[in-house]
Amino acid sequence: MTTTTRDSHTFLGIYYGWVIVFGGLLLTLIMYGVAESFGVMLKSVTFDLGADRGAVSLAFTINWIAFGVSALACGMLSDRYGSRPVMFAGAILFVCGTLLMSQVRALWQLYLCFGILMAAGRAACHVPLAVLVTKSFVRNQGLALAISQSQNVGLALFAPLGAFLLASYGWRGTYAWLGLAATLMIPLSLLMRPVRQEAKPAAKTSNAQAGDAPQAQFTLRQALRTRVFWTITLAAMCCCIAHSDILLHGVSYMTDCGLTAPVAASVVGLMAVCGMVGKISSGLIADRIGAKPTLVAFLTLQALMILFLLQAERPETFYLWAVLFGVGFAGPMPIYSMLFRQHFGTRAIGSLLGSFFILSSFGMGMGGLMGGVLHEVFGSYTAPFTISAGGGFVAALLILTLPGPGARVRTVRDLKPGLAPRSNYAGAAATGQ
Repeated sequence: MTTTTRDSHTFLGIYYGWVIVFGGLLLTLIMYGVAESFGVMLKSVTFDLGADRGAVSLAFTINWIAFGVSALACGMLSDRYGSRPVMFAGAILFVCGTLLMSQVRALWQLYLCFGILMAAGRAACHVPLAVLVTKSFVRNQGLALAISQSQNVGLALFAPLGAFLLASYGWRGTYAWLGLAATLMIPLSLLMRPVRQEAKPAAKTSNAQAGDAPQAQFTLRQALRTRVFWTITLAAMCCCIAHSDILLHGVSYMTDCGLTAPVAASVVGLMAVCGMVGKISSGLIADRIGAKPTLVAFLTLQALMILFLLQAERPETFYLWAVLFGVGFAGPMPIYSMLFRQHFGTRAIGSLLGSFFILSSFGMGMGGLMGGVLHEVFGSYTAPFTISAGGGFVAALLILTLPGPGARVRTVRDLKPGLAPRSNYAGAAATGQ
């Protein structure tokens, strides 16, 4: 744990790291609000392009796979050149992809614009932001990550807005308006400058914070040779399978159950607001009791609420579900970044998070595609939602197998007899607030 000298790194007397946090929050609220509005327009896009839900859901899958592949490149570029130039380029690419959605006339164009261009732009903004916040904070790191990654609350505005625009302008006109709104991301990306600070030893460190201090500075290659890296990443993939199915097909499921589109959109909006509550509370709790138990609790709540959704019938039960599921599904994501810093340090945090996002994004893509394909096969969402709940429970069990805070992370080389351990356990470089 460290304290820092901030005099040259403040804005109106406030530590500039918090400017990054809240500027990044606003940027990602817009970006994810626009991207996740796709679920509101799923039925209209399906009808207009003369396709089935499985074929249109494939755009969602391509989007998340492209996000994951781009995330690794963006993480490496962020380590090499810094976060701001990568985020600036990503904001421009995302805006272009959104505006081009208004011109889509065929499935391949949908796959290109939504599946690749918007995904690459999103990765170039999301990953460098997570890197920048992770490097900028030690104390209050969980809270900072939670706030900056509360992007799902963007649906609270963009889901009802998307439904309104859809009724007035159709889905192509809606994307033209959303593209104009997304241009605000460009000036916001310019706020994302690095914070370099002189570190000084702290007088006191709480037990939780001391246990969460990084024990090593791993390279990407070293981290990839550990069980801890793959356990966290596979857990995140299962977690993403669990909630991506709901995020893409939730509005369609609710309208299939008899809710009107505006009511279903308001349920999703409430879920998004509660998602921000979940992320901030998860960050605060993780700062206090540790990342591992907090993550297990939120993953379990998420899985239980997916099963609850299958039993919901009346509007009030859907609203109750939105509150509890919103808290449960949104809480885990900022904690994954905490676990990576805790176990691997910040030496290659951009490359680590980029690699992590590849598999977690694969989970997001597979969950959405599974929902569309199994709906076509069985005529309902019971099977895919049940599988999604199972993914949430598996994720919680995987996290339970992680070593506790402060435990030494061993690579494959360390476990082989007769080989000298690598020198990757040097004390962590002190950075942060």
